[in-house]
Amino acid sequence: MKLLSLVCWTVFLSAPLLAQAALTADQIIAQVVLQDKKLVERRKAFDYDLDITREKLDASKAVTQTIKEHLVVKGDKRPDYGTRTVTGKPEEEAQKASREEPFELLKMLDHFIFTLEGTEVADGVLCYKIAFKAKDNMPYANREEKVLNAVSGHLWASVKDFSLVKNQGTLMHPVSVAWIFATLLEMEFQFDSMTLPNGDVGPKQVQYRYLVSIPFSSLHERDTRKMSNYRPAGGETVKK
Repeated sequence: MKLLSLVCWTVFLSAPLLAQAALTADQIIAQVVLQDKKLVERRKAFDYDLDITREKLDASKAVTQTIKEHLVVKGDKRPDYGTRTVTGKPEEEAQKASREEPFELLKMLDHFIFTLEGTEVADGVLCYKIAFKAKDNMPYANREEKVLNAVSGHLWASVKDFSLVKNQGTLMHPVSVAWIFATLLEMEFQFDSMTLPNGDVGPKQVQYRYLVSIPFSSLHERDTRKMSNYRPAGGETVKK
């Protein structure tokens, strides 16, 4: 009788885990999107420091020049870096791109095929590991969407609450971009997270490298954005 009771309790306690394990990649991604919307709203309660590093690279990826910038991001008030133009000069466009939000993959889910590859620990969190690959011949509304239509990679979502913990990808083939006669030859990116003061998962670092071919030259750059010192919006800056 005791053995039967033990078996029953074991089945009862493991049921939620079995239910989660049965989720498909698309079902997990749907939950990631819902959770991400909640966390984006909750992050508006925080100011944070943003350190931007732009590294000019040579053909061997060695750094030839470094440009650094420090910003304070205020709650839900994002900095305005100016309008992205179709004919903007490559260097001006690169400067704007280094400050902008990373590619918003979660807003273009119908452009990708997702495959669940099991679970894995990422940034100290047990996660679902999901591969993504862009579908063929998808439409696009702007340059960012056109680039995302040629990207594949992996993302890691928390098994506990579906928070996006990590995301990385790479360009599958060259893409002509809005700069006149310019082609994006290489691109790779990675997003990593951290635990915020309220216990949420939030952005820690976004890094991407790209190689753009332009007439008579090229633009090879690695941009890193580090977020730190999250504190209540409108409060005093906390010294590190």
